[in-house]
This record gives sequence, C-alpha cells and structure tokens, in this order.
Amino acid sequence: MNEPGRRLDRYTQIGELGGVVHQVLRTGLPLLALVIIALVSLLFVTDNIGWLSLLWLGAGLLFALSVWQSKGIGLPIIPMLAVQHFIAYGTPLWAGTETLDKYPTNYITSAGLEVCLFLVFLTAGWRLGMEIFRSRQSFSYVLQGFSSPDGRVRTGVGIILILVVTGYNLLESLQMVWIILDLLPSGTYSLVSAVIKAMTIAGYFIVAMAIGANEAKPSIKAFYWCTFVVNALIMASGFLLSSATNLVAAAVIGLFWSSGRLPWKLIVATLAILSFLHLGKFDMRERYWGDQDEGASFKPTLQQLPGYYQEWGDSSLRNILGSDNGDQAVFGPKKKESASMLGRVDNMQNMLFAINAVEGEHIPTLNGATYVLIPPLLIPRMLWPDKPRAHEGQVMLNVHFGRQVLSSTFTTYVAWGLLPEAYGNFGSIWGGLILGLFLGLVAALIETLTATKPLLSLEGLLTFALFVELTVSFEMSASVLVTALFQSAVIIAMACAPFVHRTLVVKPETTPAITS
Repeated sequence: MNEPGRRLDRYTQIGELGGVVHQVLRTGLPLLALVIIALVSLLFVTDNIGWLSLLWLGAGLLFALSVWQSKGIGLPIIPMLAVQHFIAYGTPLWAGTETLDKYPTNYITSAGLEVCLFLVFLTAGWRLGMEIFRSRQSFSYVLQGFSSPDGRVRTGVGIILILVVTGYNLLESLQMVWIILDLLPSGTYSLVSAVIKAMTIAGYFIVAMAIGANEAKPSIKAFYWCTFVVNALIMASGFLLSSATNLVAAAVIGLFWSSGRLPWKLIVATLAILSFLHLGKFDMRERYWGDQDEGASFKPTLQQLPGYYQEWGDSSLRNILGSDNGDQAVFGPKKKESASMLGRVDNMQNMLFAINAVEGEHIPTLNGATYVLIPPLLIPRMLWPDKPRAHEGQVMLNVHFGRQVLSSTFTTYVAWGLLPEAYGNFGSIWGGLILGLFLGLVAALIETLTATKPLLSLEGLLTFALFVELTVSFEMSASVLVTALFQSAVIIAMACAPFVHRTLVVKPETTPAITS
C-alpha cells in the first residue's frame, strides 16, 4: 500500500494492483464471510423467501475470491466480477424488492444457484487459463515523457485530458459542438463520443493516481474535484445517471490503485447523490423526454442546468415526502419500486424473467443467436451508416421472450446483463457454464499478458479501459460490452501510437513500488 512520499513511476506494473487487492482480501475475506452469514441468517429468521438464494450467491462469491487470493498475480478481474454479481443479484434479496413477489420461491432459489454456478465456472475457467497461459517479462509499448521523478509530466497529461473533456462537455452544453458535427460525415458523433469517453477515463484515472499517491498539489486536487463535479452534472443532465458511471469508476479505481485504500468518502457521497436524484428521475423523464429515444435528443443547455437540477431535486424531495397528489412517501409502506435506487441495481429481475420464460412458459432458447450479431457491430458506422444497433442483442432477447414488441425497442432499451443473456441463449446450467468458462479463460489471458506490463504504457491504458468497462457492465448485453470495448481500444491505440516506444522495462530492485 502506498505510504506518504511513495511515488508511482515508469516501473510501476499493472500486476501491482493485484498486490493491493491481495492485501485487502487477506484482512477482509473473513469479515466478508461473517457479513454474508449474518445476512443469510437474518433472512432465514425473518422467513424471507430469498435466504437460500443469497446463500448460493455468498458461496459463489467466497469461492471466487478465495481461489483468486491463492493464485492471482495481476489484474483482479475475477474478484471484481464476483463482487459485481453478488451486489447486482443479491441486493434485491436482502432489500426485499417487489421483484420477488412476482415469482415462486423455487425460481428465486434457482436464480441464486445459477449465479453461484456461473461464478464457479468463471473461477474454474480462470484457474485453467492460469495454467495454460504463463506470465513473463516481455517488450511493452511504453508511453514516452513519463519518466520525471516527481510525476509532473504524467499528471500534466492527465490535466490536459481533463481540460479537453471539460471543454467539449461545456461546448456541447452550449450546443456549439453540433455546428461542427453537422458538417461532418454521418456517424462522426459516435466516434467523437467514444474518443471523449476514452479521454475521460484516462484523464481522471491518471490524476486520481497522483492524488492517491500524495503527489498532487492542493491546487491540482481542487481543479480535479471541481471539474469532476462539473462534468458529472453535465453528463447526467439528460436524466441518464449511468452516463457518469465511467467518470466515477475511473476516479475510484485510480485512488484505490495508488493508495491501497477504498475511497469510501467518494463512494458514499456518490451513492447518496445518485440515490437522491434517482427518486425524481422518472418524473423528470416523463416530463421532458416524451416519446424520445432514451433521452438521446434531450440535453439541457448550460444556462438551463441550474433550473433543471433545482426542479429535479424538488421532484426527488416530493417523492421522499410523498407530497404529490397524496402519494405514499418513498420510505413508506407502499413505496414505488421505480423510485428506489435498489430497483436499479437489480439483475435478479432479469434472471427471474429468463428462468420463467424458458422454464415456465417453455419459450425456446436462442442457441447463441445474440452472439452471432457481434462481429458486424465492430464495423465503424462511418463505413456502414445503416449497421444494426449496438443493443441489437438485447433487442432480440426482449422481442423473442415477449418482454417488448419491436416498435417499443426504438424508444426504450430494457437491460438484461451477461448471465441472463447466456441463460436466454443456452438455458439452465449451460448458459452459466459456457459464459463462465469463456470469461474465465479471457480473464486469465489478460491477467497473465499484462501482469508485468508498465502501467504507463499502451497496454496499461488498454487494460485499465477494459477494467473500467467491465466494472460498470452488470446491465450490459454482450453486444453492447464488446462494441464499447472495441471502440475504446481502437481509439486509445490510435491516440497513443505516436507517443509510444517498444522497449523492455526491467524494474530495479531498489525502486519503491506498491507492494502487497
């Protein structure tokens, strides 16, 4: 873990993040086991129908974390996916959301078992991959100009990226960006959006590392958090709170990576703000979206932002107090499910829907059809303006299983998640087995290939972008995830190409490093 005065340098390796996570797991795994036992026991004694499902989830989580703790050498993809699935599927169980009232107890238990089996297969695939693929020191495409001993060059690049992103977001809020984009070929906006997304992740991650390693001056910290708030407000102003998730993830991971401590203040503050705004989000969407496509064409101008956020806050407060037309308060006995932030972190509803569709209604599975769609989606829209939507996989799932009619998919995207999608393609057990083994092997390949790569390299930036995208992928279908990763990878590679040098970086034994 970083201590005051310890710096990240050009020798810092991607695999050192694994050392930080190992240290956290050594002290936190027994405590986590006790928390899971306590939650399951509480559900059991209160006769909650989800207690056995939560037990399966907890078993899968502890199994994945324990195996990775014993053999992991680098990027902690397996622990991240395990924790992500436990939260996304376990939250509605202990929170007692209305989702559980719609399905029989055996479906709820089966859903927990499916997630557990997926985590077991994921870990088994990873463990097999760690035996097949071997980590070794190799040449890396190192970013040049990042070798200053005090980290000023690295931090300066991060600040420049943040300035560019902030400037773009401000110009977009002033509706000045469209003047230029309207003159460019169709599909340019998608490319520019992907570039800005990659710059956002890289910039906020790089400077967060400097802050976490105690390298940043007070003025840099003030600049960082001011622009963080400004960009978060602009990104979420279209009533899509998920738009700011990459920004938050970049900051959280950067601070954790360089300090070895979870930034609890940032996490708690972010969750509190998102939860509050989530309460009024649906009222605002209904008021301003109308029949628009997921709010894509609605974006308040910079001048309108204060008024919209004031209105949004008032709407959330009215939902809390239940002061609209005699409605129950959000925290009353009959709260609206849509008004709860817990309703957002709920992949259990997707898993239960898939189980009911396949097992209860006997709708045939798709046998991998949503995955066949992915290769054509990697063609740039500038070259193929009429190519299918990135969400085409989940559109196929929703229409096939009767969740939506085709016309409604042009105004609303109903999320699925990777595991429910696999279930919809291959059914019980086989879905989790195929997806788990595949993702496990991929995670092992990435972990072994990047463990000895310098963080300040093309490989480092690509790995971090992948990690951030996976962190916020709990609602994504495979087509959305793969296209997002592909776009980020291409843009980062093109942007870094003029500034990298292929070299073998050997870390001196005397160089201070993040150690476990």
